Amino acid sequence: MNTLWHPSLIRTVVESLQHIFVDQFYADKVINHAFKANRKLGSRDRRYIAETVYDMVRWWNLLASMDGMPFKLTEPKDFVRRWIYYEMWRNKENAVPYIAEKLPQYKNALESSDEIMRKINDSKKQPWEALSFPQWLYEKFVSNYGSEAQELMQSLNDPASVNIRTNRLKTDREKLQAQLKSEQIEAYIYEDLPDGLVLKERRNVFVTKAFNDGHFEVQDTASQRIAPLLDPKPGERIADVCAGAGGKTLHLAALMNNKGTLLAADVSERKLEELKIRARRAGVSNLRVQKFETTKDVKKHHDAFDGVLIDAPCSGTGVIRRNPDSKWKLSLEELERVKELQRKVLNDYSRLVKDGGRLVYATCSLLREENQQVVEEFLKTHENFEAVGEPLIRRPDFHEEDGFFAQILKRKFNN
Repeated sequence: MNTLWHPSLIRTVVESLQHIFVDQFYADKVINHAFKANRKLGSRDRRYIAETVYDMVRWWNLLASMDGMPFKLTEPKDFVRRWIYYEMWRNKENAVPYIAEKLPQYKNALESSDEIMRKINDSKKQPWEALSFPQWLYEKFVSNYGSEAQELMQSLNDPASVNIRTNRLKTDREKLQAQLKSEQIEAYIYEDLPDGLVLKERRNVFVTKAFNDGHFEVQDTASQRIAPLLDPKPGERIADVCAGAGGKTLHLAALMNNKGTLLAADVSERKLEELKIRARRAGVSNLRVQKFETTKDVKKHHDAFDGVLIDAPCSGTGVIRRNPDSKWKLSLEELERVKELQRKVLNDYSRLVKDGGRLVYATCSLLREENQQVVEEFLKTHENFEAVGEPLIRRPDFHEEDGFFAQILKRKFNN
C-alpha cells in the first residue's frame, strides 16, 4: 500500500480535480490554494498532491476511456473512482481495499480489482484518447505536423523541468548557482543560454533568499530566447506591448543594463501591478508601465521605439507541459478569437516602431495558423516591413523546451 495515501490527501486531490474540471479554475491556482489551506502538509505530501493532480489532469481523456465514465464528472465518488483507476494504471497499486477501509462513504465508486485491471488493459482507445488530447486539437496537430504529430503530442505530456534566468542586474550565473546550493537547491548551467540554470529536481524556489533578493526569475529556456532577438541596447527606447506580468520585460531591462527607456504595456491592470512588484524586486529602474485602454493610448507612441516586442495572446499549445489543463479549457471558438486578436495587435502595435526599428512577433503556440500565417498575412499588407532571417521555432520533442515561435521584422526607412 502506498505510504503516501491518506484520506485527507485523497480528499485534497479529489477536491482539486473538482475545482479544475467543474469550477474551471486553473490548476496552478488550485494547487496553491490547497497548500495555503493545509499549511501543515509536509514536503512529501505536497509533492504527492501536486504530482497526482497534474498527472491526472494530463491523462484525463485516457483515464476516461479506461473507467468508462464521461469526460466531465461532477460527483465526488466519480472523481474517487477515477483516482483509483489512475493509481492502478500509473503506479500498479491496488487502491480498492484502501478506499473500502478508509473511505467507506465512496463504496459506490468501487469495482473489483480484477475488473478494473481488465478495463485498463482491454479498453479500446481512439488515437486522441491514447495521447489524452481533445479530438479537435489532436486533428490540428496532425494537420500541422503530419507524421511528427504523435511524438510532438507525447512530448507535451512529459512534465517540464524548472528553469530559471539569472538577473544580471544583481548577480551572475555562477554566483547564483552557488547561492542556490547554499540553500540546498542543486542547479546546473544551461550551456545554450548565457543566463540559464535548470534545477536538478523540482523545488519551491519562491521561498529562497535568492528569489526574494531578486537574483532570478523562473522562466523556461525557450522563453529566455525571445528578448535577445529584439537586440535591445542600453540607451534605446524599447516597448513590450503585451507585457502581462512581465517575464520578458524584466529580461529586456537586464539586456539594456537599466539604461534607456523601457515601456511595458498591457490591457490587464492586474498583470501590470504584478509586473511592478517583480520589477522592484529585480532592481529595474528604466521601466514605465502603462495600461492600453483605448486606441488613443497606442497612437501616442506611434513611430517612437527602436524595438517593439509583441508576445501575442495565443492558444498556449506550446506550454501544455506546464499547464496541462489548458488543453481541456481551449476550444475551436477560443482559437479563432485569439487568431483575430493576433492580427489586430500585430497591425496596431507595429505602428510603434520607428523607421529602421525592429519588431519581434512571438507566441507560445505550436500552430502554424497563429505563427507563420499571421506573419505572412501581415507582410502582404505592410510593405514597409520585412522579415529578418528565419523564424525561431522551439519544440519540446526536438529541444526539450516549451514550444515557441518568434519572427524578427524590420521597418524599412521611409525614403
